[in-house]
Amino acid sequence: MSVSYRKGRRLEYGVKELLESQGWFVVRAAGSKPVDLVCIRQGQTVLIECKYNKSPTKQELERLAEISKISGARVLLAVRQKYGRLRIYDPFTGEPDK
Repeated sequence: MSVSYRKGRRLEYGVKELLESQGWFVVRAAGSKPVDLVCIRQGQTVLIECKYNKSPTKQELERLAEISKISGARVLLAVRQKYGRLRIYDPFTGEPDK
């Protein structure tokens, strides 16, 4: 298991625990495709892609837009830079998650 995989996996579990503490039911998608986390609460579904120390590629953003369109679910990015804080935001508007 590579170091980058372990860091990404740790980020996914950290985001999962954070959302669960806020009352979300969260499933981690093994193999992390097409998204890392599926989150459900009170009739809402949010799909989250986690990135550690990198930004999503243009192709990944296009794929997330397509998934959002097909599913009707909101898509968010959870990004943590190497020495930064966790940021969860809408990848299309840049607005933080509420």
